[in-house]
Amino acid sequence: MTGRGQERSPTYGDEESTVRCHSHAGDARPGSGDAGTPHDVRTPHDARTPDRLRTRSGDALLLDHLRGLSGSGSVHSVFTRVVNLLTPDGMLIALAARDGGDAPRTLVTGLAAWTGRGVEAGRSVAFGHGSVTLDRPHPHPPLRVTTAEARPWRAVTPSLADLPPGGLAAAATLLDRLCRAYGPPGGMLGAAPGAGPMETAVARALDEGRTTLVEAVRAGDADGTRRGVLALLGLGPGLTPAGDDFLTGLALLAALPGSRLAGFPPVLRDVLAGHGGRTTDLGLATVSEAADGRARAELLDLLRLLAERRPARDLIVPVRKVLAIGHTSGGDTLSGLAAGLRLEEELRGPL
Repeated sequence: MTGRGQERSPTYGDEESTVRCHSHAGDARPGSGDAGTPHDVRTPHDARTPDRLRTRSGDALLLDHLRGLSGSGSVHSVFTRVVNLLTPDGMLIALAARDGGDAPRTLVTGLAAWTGRGVEAGRSVAFGHGSVTLDRPHPHPPLRVTTAEARPWRAVTPSLADLPPGGLAAAATLLDRLCRAYGPPGGMLGAAPGAGPMETAVARALDEGRTTLVEAVRAGDADGTRRGVLALLGLGPGLTPAGDDFLTGLALLAALPGSRLAGFPPVLRDVLAGHGGRTTDLGLATVSEAADGRARAELLDLLRLLAERRPARDLIVPVRKVLAIGHTSGGDTLSGLAAGLRLEEELRGPL
């Protein structure tokens, strides 16, 4: 999912500033926030910390996966509005606060925040019968997160096939305009005013990687596409670097039904399989899910509105919701979507 605050794609966190990012399970820093106990949490052992927490909604594929999963995992990282876990089979999943929103590999709880809950990175997590039990230090009892009452969320992708000639390019232009009007500078939008040498160099590398990738996808050049993906993968600061966010947007567009960019996701998956260590665990999870047409609800809602050819005024709020993801993660992802829309228009040709 840049130096970018609360990350939300598909898992979240307070991000750290690096150029080519590598993830470490223990390097997360908890933030601050309202840790008030919501009405759907029972607290028989500790007035501040519940021992049982109901999941309000969850990724339907994850819920199915958890029902058949048993064994021991661990807490990957802890932030104000999310706890990231590693399952016994190595999948990275998220326990989000109630304002986190639906996303792949995510369970949305009723907590306002995870601050003060006694959850620590590296602690063991027991999985079984669809529930997740987090070990916590004394005096906190274990915290059991149940999923039996969770509302299943499914990532439903729209089709852009009915957009008329010029409609895809017009949608791309609109996204670019709204990003520049409402999004912060940085990332794929270029270095912020007054940026230092490092940020300027990263912005230049991001632009060069984008150019390489777009030209290769346009030409159907698989080797060039690989080079473009490798140029962007893990590039930029944050838990989901800007390069990953751009790849996420482009991959999501390419995964839509009937896309002329259908050759891109297989190449992307191949690169991720061989070079996933170039980026963070969170970045890898986000890009991988996008290649399968799975992304945050905010992104899918925006694509649906584009498919319905809604006027620009109807897109301002949805675009701003996406832009609120991280510091520049939302804008970087929209840049990837816009690039994909333009490529789709070009490859369709006149109808």
